[in-house]
Amino acid sequence: MTQGVSSFRRVATPNERTLKKLSERQDLPARVRHMLTGLLGLATGSLAHSLVAALGEFEKQLFEHASKSHTNEQCNRFFDSLREVKRVRADAAPRFLLAIEDGLARFDERRDRGHAPAREELSLVETTDLEDSLALQEVATKCEVRQALMLHELGHRFGVLAGQRAFEADTVPLGPAGLMAAVRHATAGMDIPLEHRVLLYQTYERVVVSQIGAFYAALNAFLVEHRILRHLRIYVPLPARSGNAGHVEGLAPPITDRAAPVAAPRQGMHAPAPARSAGSSGAAHTAPVEGGVASPAASAAPSKRSVSGTAAPQVPRDDELFVTLRDLLARRRAEPAGRTAPQKEHAGAYVPSSDAIQSVLAKLQSKPVIPAGDMAGHPTTQLKQDLLDQLRAFAPPGHKPQLKSEDADTIDLVGMLFDQIAQGAPAQGNTQSILTQLRVPLLRVALNDKGFFSQRSHPARELLNAIAETGIHWIDDSESEPDPALLHKLHAVVERLNSEFDGDLSLIEHMLGDLSQHMHKLARTAAVAERRLVDASKGREKLALARETAGNAIATRIAAAHPKRLLRTLLERAWTDVLALTLMSQGEKSEAYRKQLAVADQLIATSNTIGRNNEPPAAALRREVEKGLSQVGYHKDEIRTVVKRLLTPETANEENPASQTSIALRIKSKAPLTDDERPVHAAALRKAALQLTDVEEKMLETLKHVPFGTWFEFTINQQGERVRRKLSWFSPLTGHCLFVNQRGERARECTLEQLARDIVRDQANIVKPEQESIVDRAWKAIVTSLRQLTGRGADAPPLPA
Repeated sequence: MTQGVSSFRRVATPNERTLKKLSERQDLPARVRHMLTGLLGLATGSLAHSLVAALGEFEKQLFEHASKSHTNEQCNRFFDSLREVKRVRADAAPRFLLAIEDGLARFDERRDRGHAPAREELSLVETTDLEDSLALQEVATKCEVRQALMLHELGHRFGVLAGQRAFEADTVPLGPAGLMAAVRHATAGMDIPLEHRVLLYQTYERVVVSQIGAFYAALNAFLVEHRILRHLRIYVPLPARSGNAGHVEGLAPPITDRAAPVAAPRQGMHAPAPARSAGSSGAAHTAPVEGGVASPAASAAPSKRSVSGTAAPQVPRDDELFVTLRDLLARRRAEPAGRTAPQKEHAGAYVPSSDAIQSVLAKLQSKPVIPAGDMAGHPTTQLKQDLLDQLRAFAPPGHKPQLKSEDADTIDLVGMLFDQIAQGAPAQGNTQSILTQLRVPLLRVALNDKGFFSQRSHPARELLNAIAETGIHWIDDSESEPDPALLHKLHAVVERLNSEFDGDLSLIEHMLGDLSQHMHKLARTAAVAERRLVDASKGREKLALARETAGNAIATRIAAAHPKRLLRTLLERAWTDVLALTLMSQGEKSEAYRKQLAVADQLIATSNTIGRNNEPPAAALRREVEKGLSQVGYHKDEIRTVVKRLLTPETANEENPASQTSIALRIKSKAPLTDDERPVHAAALRKAALQLTDVEEKMLETLKHVPFGTWFEFTINQQGERVRRKLSWFSPLTGHCLFVNQRGERARECTLEQLARDIVRDQANIVKPEQESIVDRAWKAIVTSLRQLTGRGADAPPLPA
C-alpha cells in the first residue's frame, strides 16, 4: 500500500520537547548570548502584541461565522471555539514568547555538523497533526517566498553566530516556520475543530505575517549594528560557459557551491573569497570585510576593459566569425564585404571616428526608453538614422556623416540579434520593453569589441542572455502575475546600465554578478517552495491510500454482516478515518491497527445481540470507541451520544428512526480526512473511461519513465500560446501529476493518462534540454537565415565554437 510513497515532513513544533531558555546556554560566547538576548527583545516588542491582535481578529471572525450559520449545531460550534479562545487568550502570548525563546536558545542545535537535518519520518501524535502541519507549512512557505531576500541575509548572519554555513530560510531562527510553530504551541490548549484552527493560522498570516518585512529588516539592522556582516554585499562571479553544460534553462548562469558565499565560523575570522572560474571574463577581486564575508571590493580593483578608445586585441577566431557574418550580410545586400571605406563615395561625405560614434550613442543611451508597444516603430534602421542625425554636429560644414561599412554592419547585426531574441518573448510582455532599453549600451560594446559576437563568456553577452532568460521564463508567464521584486530588479539593472555605462565593461560585469546573485536567491526559494508542495502532495496521497485500504477492510465486514444504518454510517465514515490514521502512523501490520479492526468486528457483533438481551457490552469496547472517535475530531458530547445509541441496551432497543437518522446525518456531516477516498480505484476507472489509443498507451509508458524536473510546454488558448511547467512529481500508483512554474508555485495538476493524450494531440510537449543559451541560439538562427537568403548553405564557412 505504501510502495512508492515517501514520508511527509512536518513543521517542527516545540510542543513535544521541554522548552529551553537562553540563560541555559552557558556554552555560548558572551557576545553571541548578548545578541540573541537582543533579538529576543526585538521579537518580544514586535510579536507579542501581534498575536493578541490576531486572536482578537479571530474572535471577530468566529462571531461573524456563527451569525451566518444555517444550523444551530454549526452556530454552537463557532461559539464553543469562541469560548475556547477567550479561555486561553491570556496565556497565549506568554506561551508564544517561550516558544520563540526556545527557538533562539536552540538555534544551532540542528546544524552542529554543518548540514541540514535529516527529514523526519511521518508520525501522527496529535488528533489532526497532518492537516495542521499542512496549514502551517502553507503559511510559512508563502512568507518565505515574499521575504526571501531578507531571510537570505538573516540566514548568513545567523550562520556567523552559529559558526556554521548560512541557514536556509526554513531553518532561520525567528523565520516564518519558527513563528508558525510558536503560534501552534501558543494555541495548543485550544480545544477547537481543525477547520477553525486553520482559520486561526490564516488570520495570523493576514494580520501579522503579511506585514512582517519590517520585523526582519529590524533583525538584520540589529545584527549589522553589532558588526555581524555589516558590509554584506555578496558578489558571485559567473563560471565561463562551456557549451552551456550544466546550465538550467530559464535561470541565470549556474552558481556552484564553491562560488557561493559562505559565512565565516566566528567573528573576526574571514571567509574564503569566492573563486573565479577559469575562462570568466575579467578578474573578480574580493576583500575581507568586517564580520567575515568577502565582498567585491576594493583592495584590488579589477583591471578595466574599455569599449571607448582602443579596443582590446581580438583573437583571430573573433575576427573570423565577424567576417563570416559580414560576408553573409553583404551577399544579402548583393555588395562586396570586408571594405572599411564608406559604402559609396559621396562628395563631401564625413566618416565619423569611433570616439564620435561612442559619444553620440552615449547621448542616445541617456534618452527616455521606447515603450514596448512602440518598438515596432523604432527598428534598427531608425536607430541608425538617429545616430547619423546626431553625428551632423561632428561633421565639417557642408559634409554629411556616413558610417563605415564595418560599423553599419555591426549595427545591423546587433539589431538582428535583438529582434531574434524578442521573437521568443511575448509581444505585450515586460521582456520586450527591457530588451529595448539594452540596445544602445550593448551596441556600444559590439562596435568596439567584436568578441561580443563569438565569445560566450563575454560579459555583455552574458548579461543579455541572463536578462532575456529571466524575462521570458520568470517574468512573462501568461498564467501568473510577474514577481514585482524581480521585475524591479531587472529595471534597476537596465536603468543603471543606461545612466552609468561609459564604456567600462567592469560595470557590466558588476551588474551581471548582482543579477545572478538575485536569481540564485530566487532559485533557492523556488526549490524550497517546490519541495514543500511535493511533500504535501505525497502526504495527501499517502493519507488517501491509507483511507482506501481502511475502507476496503470495512466494506468487506459490512458486506458480510449487513449492520444497521447507524452503525454502517459510523464504520464507513468515522471508523474508517480512525483506521486510516493508525495506518499512517503505525502501518498495516501494527498491533494498534489489528486492535481497531477487532473493535469494528465487536461493534458489528454487539449490534446483533444488544437488542436481544440487556447485558451491557464490555467497558473496554466503550473505551476503545470513545478513544477512536476523539482521534478524528469528535467532541465529547457527540461521542457520548453515539456510544449511548449504539452500546446502551435500553437505548439500542428503542426503534426511533428519526433519532437514528439525526445521528447518522451528524456523522456524515463530518468531512473525511481526504476528499480522494479511493485513489487507486478511481485511477483505474479513469483510465478505463479515457480509452487510450495504442499511440497514447505507448506515450503513457514513456511518461512513466520521465524523470522529475522535466520541463513541459502546454497550449493554453486557441491562439497557440504556450507556457512552460516543470513536472515536480507524479504518483506511480494513481498517476497524479504535479506541475510547478519557474517560481516553484503550484501551476497545473493532471493525470499521466491525460498528459499522454495531450502530447499525442499536440496540446503539450516535452521541452528538450537546451545545450546553448538564448543568445547562442539567436546567432545560429541569424546565420541560418542569412545563408538561406544568399543561397549559401553547406559551402558557407562554419561558425567558430
